[in-house]
Amino acid sequence: MNVLPLIKSEMLLVYGELVRRKQVLFTYVAYPYIMTFFIIFVGSSVGSLENFEVRVGVNPFLFFIAASFNFLAILGIVDDVLWSPIYDDNIGTLPYVLSSTTPWFLRLLIIPIPRLVLTIILGFTSLVPLFTYFEGINGFLTSLLLMGLACLAGLLLSTFAILLACGVSMLMGESWRLLNIVRPLMMILLGIYYPRVLMPFTVRVISYLLPSSHVVDLTLYTLVGGGTPEVLAVLTMLGLGIALARAYGPLSYGSTKSLEMKKLKEGVKT
Repeated sequence: MNVLPLIKSEMLLVYGELVRRKQVLFTYVAYPYIMTFFIIFVGSSVGSLENFEVRVGVNPFLFFIAASFNFLAILGIVDDVLWSPIYDDNIGTLPYVLSSTTPWFLRLLIIPIPRLVLTIILGFTSLVPLFTYFEGINGFLTSLLLMGLACLAGLLLSTFAILLACGVSMLMGESWRLLNIVRPLMMILLGIYYPRVLMPFTVRVISYLLPSSHVVDLTLYTLVGGGTPEVLAVLTMLGLGIALARAYGPLSYGSTKSLEMKKLKEGVKT
């Protein structure tokens, strides 16, 4: 099956919406700066920036701009996957999606691809300027590495997001309230703002089950290590993330087919 027309149609949908709602794009670009300066402003009232750099080993501006970028990049890639079943059902397009010759699972997998371009744009407007300003050419190269890791983290979380979205719809109905609770919890468990090593043991175990948490851990390791992580650490963390994403693949496919059969039995809602 040729997936290029599907990718093209998804791109037209995403970019057309951004052109129509330019304030969304502005907010998307401004968010990492707003969040970074807010955290530093609040944090500086209880401690100095120099103390943070001594304890953590990285410039606080670089740490929090990278964390904010990771948060928005991953959320921007997987958020539409999480909401897709509910959105299609509410606007009445779900019967057309299910009757299409394109497998629903494949359509859900394609959703994150156009968002990768937005992630790259966000990286060039947030990571690249600050990292280049503070660290020169090494900072520029580090920012490119972090952009690549963020794209990978979003893609690796896609299969888990499909499983979560379809599982919630199967067990709880189209519960947008539940997703509004689960989504921020998932972002916390990824360890973006709160490093995984500081989490309680039980929470840390749950975090290990999220494919992207290992890539986020690699991002923090890259920042603290000055942009030069060890090869063994890179291979281990990437290997765990990719293995988990592949493991969730059959489960997410099965959950998609189960939800599809459930909707076909229920029939079209009018």
